[in-house]
Amino acid sequence: MADQEEDYSALPLSDRLTHKVWKVRSGAYDEAAKQFAASGAETDPCFRPFVADPGLFKKIVTDSNVVAQEAGIAALGAFLQYGGGRACTAIRATVVTPLAEKGLASARAGTKAKTVDALLAFVEMDVADPVVDDLLPVLGAKLPKLVAGTAMALREIVHAYGARTVNPKPVIKALPKLFTHSDKNVRAEAAALTVELYRWMGDPLRDVLAPDLKPVQLKELEEQFAAAKGDAPQPTRVLQSQRAAADAPDDAPADDVDEIDPLDLVDAVDVAAAVPPDFHERMGSAKWKDRKDALDELAKVVAVPKIADSDLSDVVRVLAKAVQKDANVMVVTVAANCTESLAKGLRAAFARYVPTVLTPLLERLKEKKQSVSDALAAALDAVFQTTAFADVLGDVVEFTKHKTPQVKQETTMFLVRCLRTVKVIPKKDEIKQVADACVVLLADTAKPVRAAAAEALGTLMKMIGERAMNPVIDGLDDIRKGMIREYYETAEVKAKPERAPAPRPAPAPAAARPRPAAPGLKRPAPRSGLVRPAAPAAAPAAAPAAAPAPAPARAAPARSPPSKLRPSLSALRPGSVGSSLGLRKKADDEPAKPTSPRASMMAAPPRRGGLTGMSLPTAAAPKAESGLSSAERAELQELRKARLDWAKTEDELRAQLEDLAAEKAALSQEVVELGRNNAQLIGDHTRDVLSLKAKDTQLARVHGDAETARAQVAALQRELDAARADAARLQTTLASRPPSARSDGRADLDGELSPVPRRPSSGYGSSRRRESYADLEEKENGYRPGASRSSSRDRYAAEPKRDDDAAPP
Repeated sequence: MADQEEDYSALPLSDRLTHKVWKVRSGAYDEAAKQFAASGAETDPCFRPFVADPGLFKKIVTDSNVVAQEAGIAALGAFLQYGGGRACTAIRATVVTPLAEKGLASARAGTKAKTVDALLAFVEMDVADPVVDDLLPVLGAKLPKLVAGTAMALREIVHAYGARTVNPKPVIKALPKLFTHSDKNVRAEAAALTVELYRWMGDPLRDVLAPDLKPVQLKELEEQFAAAKGDAPQPTRVLQSQRAAADAPDDAPADDVDEIDPLDLVDAVDVAAAVPPDFHERMGSAKWKDRKDALDELAKVVAVPKIADSDLSDVVRVLAKAVQKDANVMVVTVAANCTESLAKGLRAAFARYVPTVLTPLLERLKEKKQSVSDALAAALDAVFQTTAFADVLGDVVEFTKHKTPQVKQETTMFLVRCLRTVKVIPKKDEIKQVADACVVLLADTAKPVRAAAAEALGTLMKMIGERAMNPVIDGLDDIRKGMIREYYETAEVKAKPERAPAPRPAPAPAAARPRPAAPGLKRPAPRSGLVRPAAPAAAPAAAPAAAPAPAPARAAPARSPPSKLRPSLSALRPGSVGSSLGLRKKADDEPAKPTSPRASMMAAPPRRGGLTGMSLPTAAAPKAESGLSSAERAELQELRKARLDWAKTEDELRAQLEDLAAEKAALSQEVVELGRNNAQLIGDHTRDVLSLKAKDTQLARVHGDAETARAQVAALQRELDAARADAARLQTTLASRPPSARSDGRADLDGELSPVPRRPSSGYGSSRRRESYADLEEKENGYRPGASRSSSRDRYAAEPKRDDDAAPP
């Protein structure tokens, strides 16, 4: 017996792995695990036989002896742990399904635990989707303990890696069937899996499962959900691609990490096709009961977590009209509930309907019934979550000036809720609009309106700080300041200053892009059974540096050029299924060349290099038990990777759309500012035109006055010329008389002057002319200009006044 055992140890490892004696196989499995642990690189020769023949590990994990099977599954775990992603992708398509079918149904607890560890290692080395896709068909097996074990394995995968890494959509679709299983253990594992998913997804999961579950099951789940609601889910393991990012120092604040959106994990429902065909006709009925029934049916249709983006403008217009103009408050309440469901289901896609529904909702806030007010407030809150603060601010500020106190109060409370939930601090002009409107409301006659305005100002102070609010509240009295500060101390806001977007790096190739690491993760300790000791310091130096000789080129078959977004087989990272299958096919087509072990080691590629330079033994890829060949499996893997690339591209496009939406909002704000400036310029232009017209009128009046003055001056000039002519004629007449006639006295003088027409004696001109006559008379009588004229003037004054000297009547 001892000689036989010595003969077993002398056999090559490949022969002992398939030996008919289970003890020999078990010892070979243990020896292979030790070789994997002692390997210096993922390209070590000990991995090559298993990478070249994936069916070898399929036989190991399905060993007929339970003891040897457990040892073989432990060797599989070591192979994955030390072989890396290259080893994982080489055998995953062949090994995962039989591993689950045999290992998860085992009665040995150690075998089942090692099977779960191996499945977790398959996920860690690459991605989770292929493993989950292979496990889901096992849920339809006839053996109850296998179904329960598979559900348990899925729960462990979700618990370890979280919903960020594991796509829960396929798992959710399989849950209703598990809840209807006849075995209680299967139903219990289904409930545990559902609770684990609820920790990551929240209430949307309940809304998705509620129609397919019995009331008793739903009630039991509600109790378990309530117990697990306070737990903050955190992954316990990370992918190999995430590990480098998780170990790297992260300078970004923890608050900047994007939270998972549960609705992204739920399929969208097309409610446009489910709207009742006679909905619009029934909404036009004169009976309120018909209108309410139509809205009740619509409420059931739109009560889904996620709604597909389709044209719902007609439905939204009908809801807005019902909210604004319907006289029945029950109809208004149901219409508001439908609007809320649409806004929550469409999310950002509902933004184009906001102008249609916002004004009717604000106008209807005049209703004093509490149930109606609550429905309208909930609809307004849901609508605000789909758009930006600047898009609703104009309408909200306008309705704070409404004549109805109830509308002003509810609108201001809506503004308070907006300030609490907005995530980016508004701009300065928006803050000024809010502050100005609320300061005016502080002097309102209604006390609830004043209290709402004080709460809005207190929330605004919490958002921007006391220093920035000092100019706003400085002019208020102490009572109002005290109210604002009370709300300031209790207010809670989420807004943070808007930061300039960082420049986006150029996208990496599909094969080189790692999956994003989950936030707040630290590199976990390896699980028991898969502990890998730290590599020695000299291990990198031991890696072979020689590059392999290039294989002879072969003519590739003509294929259509790959899409820009879909990676070709050549773009897959080293060690992927596509590359390994291509090399395996090449090895099958070409004759194998015998090489020495030393030459094969020198020709081995460096660590983490892939299989492009390896010479693999010729072995045909075995058929998978699922009916797919290895080539089909490889094509399936390629399609899965293409789907991942599509998802990443979709995320990038979504980010671009968000940037465009922000730019659109900024441009809209700029258009509003330009409109205001234009209105101001038009007003200034109007005032300037009116001022010019007034000045033109004054100038015309001044021109008229100037013409009148010129006419008067011309008339006076003509009078002056006539007077000068009379004086010149008189002087000529006097000068032409002989001297004898000049001494005759006054009679001759008066007779000579008689033909001259007289003017009225009154006025300045008459007195001067009379004085001139007296001077002439004195000259005629022989007086000198310098002689005294007192006697002559006295004599002339003593003579009686002639009739023709009298003043005219």
